[in-house]
Parts: sequence; C-alpha cells; structure tokens
Amino acid sequence: MSYLTLNHVSKTIKGQPVLSDINLVVEKGEIIAFTGDNGSGKTMLLRAILGFVKSSGEINLADQPVHFNEQLPVACGTIIESPNFIPSLTALENLKYLAAINNTISEAEIIESMKIFALDKKKDSKVKSFSLGMRQKLAIIQAVMEKPDLLLLDEPTNGLDAKAIQRFISLIKEMQKQGTTTLLVSHDPLLLQNLPQKIYHLTDGQLDPCQN
Repeated sequence: MSYLTLNHVSKTIKGQPVLSDINLVVEKGEIIAFTGDNGSGKTMLLRAILGFVKSSGEINLADQPVHFNEQLPVACGTIIESPNFIPSLTALENLKYLAAINNTISEAEIIESMKIFALDKKKDSKVKSFSLGMRQKLAIIQAVMEKPDLLLLDEPTNGLDAKAIQRFISLIKEMQKQGTTTLLVSHDPLLLQNLPQKIYHLTDGQLDPCQN
C-alpha cells in the first residue's frame, strides 16, 4: 500500500489554475524533490498535502484522507516559505515554544537536535542576531527534532553553505533509514544531485517526472 497518494488534485485561485490534475504516488521512506520556476505551484502542492488549502481531488496519507484544516494522520515536520521565529527569544526558547505544542520531547532532546548544525553553542543567543543561514539551520532543526514520519520542506538549503548542505543531505539519509518520508522543493543542484530518488518538475501547476 502506498504511503501518500494524490488523485486528480487541483487548485484554482481567482479563476486561475495553480495545480492542475496532480497525480502522485509516494512510497514509505522515499525522498522526492519538486523543481520548477517561481509560481509553478511547488509551494502550493506542499500546502495542499498538508491540508493548509482547500483543493479538489483526493489526498490520502497512511491510508487516511487528508482534509482541509484538519490534523494530519501522521507526525509531520515542515518548512513552508520563510522560517518564522520570535526574534526576541533565544534559539532554545523558540524551539521549546514549538515543541510544547505536541509535548513529546524534552529540553535535553531539543539541545541534542541542535547539535546537528552545532547550534547548541548558540542556544542562548536571540534569533534576531542570527544570519539567514543560521535561521535556516534552526528551521531544519525544528522540522526534524520530533523525529516525524513525514517531512515537507520548501527550499530547505536556502542560505546554507556547501558544508551545511552536505550535513543536511546526510541528515535526511539518516532519517530515511528510520522510515521517514521526505518531500522537498528545491533548486539546489548539490541537493538534487545527491539526495532525491525521484524528481518531478512543475510547469503552470502541471506535474511531470524528470529523467532521474
């Protein structure tokens, strides 16, 4: 049984198609990437899978239907568009605030996750002092720290240097071994060459497989 399926998923805004008859099958543990020009529908596709927007067609995740504005049937980590943190709080305070929503991990586990990018050394620094790359690292940590079953990541390597991108690639591969399924939106050639098992291209809301 497939882990995630999209059947004839479409989305129209003000009469203009944003997603057009999307059909997709994702198996448990796969790493999938989506590419395409700005405005091609990549971010909207992730938002539809998350149930953040109302779309037509059917989306099923872990044998359960995904409905608009309802909780997903599996634990999911996300980066959608720009990372949104409270600038006046420290890195650790931001992560603790987000972790309190599900209350499944301890402060010690949060700090352990921060070691992925050595941000444990900056745990008491306020986010307003962070560079773009540091904020992006913090966004990745918040997405993975609860060890979710599903990751949906929009341009996760934005602002990262080559060393950090390689660490991110290793991280996602490690999580794949634990059964995590990952869907990525990316233009990063280093990531696309080394991580996804399948790559799909969106053009005007239509999805086509790339030659992998």
